[in-house]
Amino acid sequence: MKVIAWLAGIGTLVMGAIYMIISLNRWEWNRALFFGLIVLIAEVGLATGVVLRRITRLEQKFEVDPAVGGIVRANGQQRHQRFAWLQDTMGRPNVFITFLVGGGVIISGIAWMVDRFAGATAGSVVDRKLTDALQVISYPADGLLVDDVTVLAQDVPGTSASQLHKLLRRAGLNS
Repeated sequence: MKVIAWLAGIGTLVMGAIYMIISLNRWEWNRALFFGLIVLIAEVGLATGVVLRRITRLEQKFEVDPAVGGIVRANGQQRHQRFAWLQDTMGRPNVFITFLVGGGVIISGIAWMVDRFAGATAGSVVDRKLTDALQVISYPADGLLVDDVTVLAQDVPGTSASQLHKLLRRAGLNS
């Protein structure tokens, strides 16, 4: 199974590099970047596999001394007590947490009051500024539609007056 994994990793690396070179030759930059990313992923995977293989060999090479292993196992209980400093303060109330929670409530209340005051006093000014800003992009008062005569009578680059009269005669507007 390990051989299949190594062959798949090497095959992915080689084929990704080949397709990256082909894509660069065809000036397909996005595809070349994609295959470059595939090559990078395969390379990192293979390098990680090599490093882990070396570590496994080193572990097998060095045997653990039974005396040292016994000491490590005996001291293992102390290692699992990560929050031992809390054991001393569990019997009395912790002032820091009370101060932190109380301070958060007070700051939230002040922020709520500032928001209410700002919303009550700035409403009309904000509405007026928004109306002035939107006036520039508002629809025209007479609407967006124009009649056919106005459209046909506009100056169009590259047309002559005779062509315009011909169009107006077809529409029945000019006799």
